[in-house]
Amino acid sequence: MLSLPSKPWKTIRLDALGEGEFRLTFVTKLENEQQFDEIIDQDIQASLGPQDRIGERDWPSLGVVLNISDLAAFKRKLVFASIMIDTPAS
Repeated sequence: MLSLPSKPWKTIRLDALGEGEFRLTFVTKLENEQQFDEIIDQDIQASLGPQDRIGERDWPSLGVVLNISDLAAFKRKLVFASIMIDTPAS
């Protein structure tokens, strides 16, 4: 049986800003601002809950601010978008 190649995985870092706000920063190198916006508009948006929202985007730093009410659910949904969270070694 043939299968389609899987989508390439992207790596992000999530930093808590307080009160449900998080800064998502792409660790994976992105080709251009269009790809950055497409990933946010498609993959990140699809991973957010109904009350969550996307805030300020910053292409030069590859970051975006998110308001997330259920962080655990958001993290689970990222897996389906082929996005993994980089966790610093302790």
